[in-house]
Amino acid sequence: MTPGSSSSSSPSSGKARVTEACADRSEEEAPLLSEPTATPNYGLAIEREFEVHDIGISVDVGDYEDLFSFRKLLRFAGPGFAMSIAYVDPGNICSDLHCGAVAGYKLIWLLFLTHAIGLYIQTLSARIGIVTGRNLAQHCRQKYSRGVRIPLWLICELAIIGSDIQEAIGTAIALYLLFGIEIWVGILIAAMLSYVILGIQRFGARKVEGLFVAMIAVMCACFGVEVFMAKPDIAKIIDGLVVPRIPANATVQAVGIVGAVIMPHNLFLHSALVGTRRIKRSESVRKASIREANFYTTIESAVALLFSFIINATILIVFADIYSMDRGNTSIGSMVEEHLPGLIEAAELLRGAIGDIGPLLWAIGLLSSGQSSTATGTMAGQYLMEGMMRMRVSPWLRLFISRSISLVPTMLIGVLATSYLDQLDEWLNVLQSLALPFALIPTLKLAQSHVVMTSDFATSKYWRAFGWVTAAAIIALNVYLLLPLVFMLAARSFLSACAAYASFGLYLFFVGVLVLDSTD
Repeated sequence: MTPGSSSSSSPSSGKARVTEACADRSEEEAPLLSEPTATPNYGLAIEREFEVHDIGISVDVGDYEDLFSFRKLLRFAGPGFAMSIAYVDPGNICSDLHCGAVAGYKLIWLLFLTHAIGLYIQTLSARIGIVTGRNLAQHCRQKYSRGVRIPLWLICELAIIGSDIQEAIGTAIALYLLFGIEIWVGILIAAMLSYVILGIQRFGARKVEGLFVAMIAVMCACFGVEVFMAKPDIAKIIDGLVVPRIPANATVQAVGIVGAVIMPHNLFLHSALVGTRRIKRSESVRKASIREANFYTTIESAVALLFSFIINATILIVFADIYSMDRGNTSIGSMVEEHLPGLIEAAELLRGAIGDIGPLLWAIGLLSSGQSSTATGTMAGQYLMEGMMRMRVSPWLRLFISRSISLVPTMLIGVLATSYLDQLDEWLNVLQSLALPFALIPTLKLAQSHVVMTSDFATSKYWRAFGWVTAAAIIALNVYLLLPLVFMLAARSFLSACAAYASFGLYLFFVGVLVLDSTD
């Protein structure tokens, strides 16, 4: 072959190889819904405007393997731990503190149950992302009309902002305990620290996930040492875990556990984060690879939420022990009758119970909680805004917008009424509980749809029934929370009664719209 002919054939053969490689890659990364058997009225209508498997951040999990592989599990590990951060945010820590103070060890079983239910819901969310190649927000944009989608987006954004306020408060209190910084100054510092955490995303998904794992480890260590030093009654812990009961004086705290533990924005986050794992989607191994991904993702999520449960349980147990009348601490025990302890008061209680190291461990754990949950909240908001509303905003700008909105009420409380920080935190937990059905119902509807998930991966009738019973219980709890407030407002004046009943009716109407909407 002459040099001239060689030079002319080389570019064409190179282009052919590139074209073939791109075709193979497109086939492997195509979502399950791109199969010809998918129903055209939904599956094929989903556009690929947001590339889930971005090469810059994705992790190749390798080829499908028939046998269990710990190495493969490590490749899938990461999204579940990022998801679990929301289960140990400052709002949860405050809820654990109050549950331990009011009910002692008696609500440990409920804490475990909420984590188990959370695992089920998070698994559904993750499977939607794995099977379809689209996250929950993208499906909501395709599924709902503009009149439903915009209120849905606003409610979920409001929940994220509420969570952002809790995280800022938690971080500010941690800085106050560690360095004596004024709360309002700590709130400003917390806003700036968020950008440092966010900057780590530039180094790839694995670096961010590694940071989250490290912060979970810090919380486990800090709160674990406190339990070890407190030396609680093991028999009471076991009794609280295996005997379900809710004390009459702890009904509000029991309802608060549900609102604090299961966050609505976490469903949008988890369904998107699983997209960072690049699985093989070629026709020959597609279904097997998806089943493998579902399997390893479920295991990883279970392990991550187990650590979250341990962190929450240790906090509840420590303060149950501190407030236990059986230990003769009557001065502390009587204080709970007057008011519930806040995050700042908790540090002093720990100082009296286990010494000067108590407030230090508490503050370090609280700081890790606040900063890590800020990062996941920003990521969830990014996926929600892009997927549901097609609004592409830089994560830096997204953080600036959300922090600017949340900064105003937080700063006002921090400057004018520091003593009301914990009351604000309790109301924000209620907000999370009220917003949860607006993320949970779309998740249940999509996961059970044979059009969206195909008959191979749609939830079975038994798991479907369990999901709807869970949703009904959460909605019932929300009604239980809302009715006293509605009646209180209605008693003030005619206008406030009209506003209260109209808002309550609108809430139930919108929940009903989501429930009755047909995915198929």
